[in-house]
Amino acid sequence: MTAKKLRTGFTIVELLTVMSIIIILMSVLVPGLARSRRFAKVVVQRGQFNEISKGLELFRNDHQESYPDSGAVDSNSVGYCGAMRLCEALLGRDGMGNHPSSSFQAKQTGDYLFDLCAITDPTAYTDTLKTNLRDRTKYTDSENIKAYRLQDIYTWPITSGASFYTPSAVFQTDTLTPSDYPNAVIGDVFQKADIKSKYCPARSGQKVGMPVLYYKADSSKIAHDTTTIPTAGTANTNIYNFDDNYALTGLGCPWESAATVNPHPMYTDPRVFLNAITNDKVTSTPRPHNEDGYILLSAGWDGLYGTQDDVYNFAK
Repeated sequence: MTAKKLRTGFTIVELLTVMSIIIILMSVLVPGLARSRRFAKVVVQRGQFNEISKGLELFRNDHQESYPDSGAVDSNSVGYCGAMRLCEALLGRDGMGNHPSSSFQAKQTGDYLFDLCAITDPTAYTDTLKTNLRDRTKYTDSENIKAYRLQDIYTWPITSGASFYTPSAVFQTDTLTPSDYPNAVIGDVFQKADIKSKYCPARSGQKVGMPVLYYKADSSKIAHDTTTIPTAGTANTNIYNFDDNYALTGLGCPWESAATVNPHPMYTDPRVFLNAITNDKVTSTPRPHNEDGYILLSAGWDGLYGTQDDVYNFAK
């Protein structure tokens, strides 16, 4: 009697069947995992906005019930936009707190100098500045809110021209170098860019998010025109001024080779921003969200301002 030969492996058909099932499962699960990861990041970003909002309320309590301004230029008509003002208000220009006599100007002389990287030990400051450190207020200590210089993020020089241009005002011309600008911004949590070692060797290679944009509502304005493109040289009539962060949306993406390679949609058409902040629950006439407060904006997962994955500090 001949014994049956035992089969010890899988047939090619069985292997192909199993592989096909695995591929199908991966095609279903991987996009779901990616969506879950992105959603988790959005939750963290909203948490960062919540911490920023707490800091802004503390700032408001100390400054005659007023939030920091978000104008595109400072009192010297030099580019110092909303995102930079937000960072200075909460963290100060050197990350050690808001100076009580701060005027939110782009260039400051004396012992209140900006440098996030050169000096990390408070005892290394001058005696005068040590006194100022005691007088300062840091409106947030959250690990989720970190300041970065624009020069640490972008590969091209952050000087004059389009980087500090506001389209609804006279073109601002200046000859200052990047070191003259306290270009500190708060990075969002999506961390799309690498810090450049040229300007901040101690933090070289760290991932950094795109700047969090800050817009303060103008209580003297009542309009919210989402259809008209503002004309250069004309005054803003909207509650929120698109120009406030035009300096940053005009810089393009830091991972590109030049500012003009991949411009942000918000840079070329302000209606993108104005439509995005429209409160859909108000049907009588177009009104923005937070029309008595401020708007925070993260570029989201793709790092582009003005796309569908942008994150705001209001529910959409």
